[in-house]
Amino acid sequence: MADRERVIAYRVAAHQFDRTAADPSELRVFDLGLQDSERSAVPALAARLDRVPDLGPFTLTWSVRGAPHWHRAADVPDLEARPWPLSDADALARMNRPPVEHGRAALREVASALRDVVTEPMTKGEASSRLTSRVDPALTAWCRGCDATHVPDPVFRLAVLPAGLRFDPVEKTTTFVPLENRRDVPHESHGFAALITDYLRLHGPAGPSEVAHYFGAPVRDVKDAWPDDLVAISKRAWLPADRVEAFENPPEPEVVRLLPPLDPYLNARDRDLLVPDKAHQKEVWRILGRRGALLVDGEILGTWQSRTTRTHLEVKLKPFVPLDEDMFAEEATRLAKAKGLNQAKLT
Repeated sequence: MADRERVIAYRVAAHQFDRTAADPSELRVFDLGLQDSERSAVPALAARLDRVPDLGPFTLTWSVRGAPHWHRAADVPDLEARPWPLSDADALARMNRPPVEHGRAALREVASALRDVVTEPMTKGEASSRLTSRVDPALTAWCRGCDATHVPDPVFRLAVLPAGLRFDPVEKTTTFVPLENRRDVPHESHGFAALITDYLRLHGPAGPSEVAHYFGAPVRDVKDAWPDDLVAISKRAWLPADRVEAFENPPEPEVVRLLPPLDPYLNARDRDLLVPDKAHQKEVWRILGRRGALLVDGEILGTWQSRTTRTHLEVKLKPFVPLDEDMFAEEATRLAKAKGLNQAKLT
């Protein structure tokens, strides 16, 4: 098996597209968190489970890259300090370089104030309004869209998890709820090496550059945090020791799936490996009008879009090569049922 084929076969297996996981908490995607931007979580689970579960036992909050992710509730306390910036330069980069010198101290000020403000369920608008007067004015800016001065959104998002807050997923308006037994706002990152290991277990062999890109951290800082007990698969890629055997003998990636935009499988940063053709990459990872991906035996062979009608889910396929649309019929029906509809129609 060639190197590229081996990596892809490992990744398909690691993402558990075989639907053998009986308990959703057993899915490795929850090790890093399951992103739920643009309602991507439900179709991502439909691609991995026989039945999409109620996500009530899981916790939704802003975490990796400031995006909303579902996490196992038991994992969240440790996560409050793991994604914390590794250096002041890291913090400034993630905060989109506000006019302050000490990045982590500034972020800690915002997170601490937010923790003090949100002591009961509270909408984002109210929390932001109360926060403004409690932080250094240098950490706020005029927002034309809100017609108000407040802490910029990138900074606010980074502060939510270390402040010990989660979302109330039932509320349509973003509403924060204090976590039970939330910990103090961290001074520094604790356990970032565990995040590196989780990334490698899920996505396969990689180096500091890819991992840094995924978490939005400087490569230099990720190199400093790189675990010593990883096994070198090549000069530029490593794996945890307990995953080497699985990498050396992966099963054939014989699955057909409709992956949603922002599916964890598509969030790995080695896009040249997943989709070698540059024109196809632009279709799969569109900036505007995101589309899902057609996964066929480990290869991304096209994109898809869906539209919900009153009676069914309409799925429009756009393959890169000639494909029989019937091979996606079962997956489209699964997706429709996961969205609360009885049937799907392919076009």
